[in-house]
Amino acid sequence: RGVLNPGNPPTVSLPPGDGPRHFHFHPNGRWLYSIQEEGSTVVRFEYDSEHGRLKEMETISTLPPGFEGSNFCSEILVSTDGKFVYAGNRLHDSIAIYSIGPDGKLKYLGEEWTRGNYPRSFGFDPTGDFLYCCNQRADNVAVFRVDRASGMLSFTGHYAGVGNPSMILFVDLRRDRR
Repeated sequence: RGVLNPGNPPTVSLPPGDGPRHFHFHPNGRWLYSIQEEGSTVVRFEYDSEHGRLKEMETISTLPPGFEGSNFCSEILVSTDGKFVYAGNRLHDSIAIYSIGPDGKLKYLGEEWTRGNYPRSFGFDPTGDFLYCCNQRADNVAVFRVDRASGMLSFTGHYAGVGNPSMILFVDLRRDRR
């Protein structure tokens, strides 16, 4: 059995009102990306696993330059290959896309409209080739192809009508998972 002990310090501080919502570790385990629901930003931390410490390294907007409207962030995911970060914008109805540099630093590449309203959650299929977006107020799940080279998303033209979708999770139901 493992033991869970608080780090030193046991918390990190972010600006008041930012509203940290979700986080996702990079596959290398050294970087953590946190999305701020009310601040409309992604914060990158370096993670010191030996001491259980997070060090804030950068903050970057989830919205396109010049956007001045209201927004609430939702989901954040790191691509399965560790090359890109995807950040959901619920009132902007978009997914911001970033490339990840060799030092973990993010570069804003652009955004993709979610083909719906209020993208609450999204997830990759098991191959990492498709992203499924839950547009909660549009009552649909929209399907996007992931360009593994550029990180960009392209709408496949496929929707699934689902009332008030708020979460998507792929589960392997096979008995033998070897």
